[in-house]
Amino acid sequence: MDDEVAEAPSPDVDDRGLAAAARAGDVEAFEELVRRHGPAMYRYARRMTRDTDAVADIVQETFVAAWRRIATFRGESTVRTWLFSICARKVVDSQRVKRAIPVDDRLIEPISRDATSQPFETVSNTEFLDALETALAELPPRQRAVWMLREIEELTFPQIGTILNLSPDAARGHHHRARSTLQQRLQQWR
Repeated sequence: MDDEVAEAPSPDVDDRGLAAAARAGDVEAFEELVRRHGPAMYRYARRMTRDTDAVADIVQETFVAAWRRIATFRGESTVRTWLFSICARKVVDSQRVKRAIPVDDRLIEPISRDATSQPFETVSNTEFLDALETALAELPPRQRAVWMLREIEELTFPQIGTILNLSPDAARGHHHRARSTLQQRLQQWR
């Protein structure tokens, strides 16, 4: 069977193996989970809190809590979903009712400017992204969280529900309301 090509394990299967190794005390396996999922946790925390100085602390606290609780990870969800649920709780703990404000860096980078780009398109793209950032910051926290997890992190509604302690239908409802609000606020860009 030399002609058969072994399939690479899916990231989820690989994450579960790393989690199992971390449960057994393998610090390097846990560090790999941090490398894989740290940027997503940072993006999420950055959009969900108004205290930009607290973002790194929230992410650090997320992974400290994950390391302490790794023995309780039962594999009922993906490792990524489990980490997002810890991060979501840390965000809530950090800033109970505060609203997010726009941050200097973007969720989506403007289209690159090259020699063939049109100045109007470049300015229009930048203005749209500024308007999107402002509209996102004005969403209620739960709607913003669901929108971020669905549109940016590409999670499913059941995963989002697990993370935010909602039913999948409630997550879908929050997403629908967030999209409707964003569509209204960004009407001029249609």
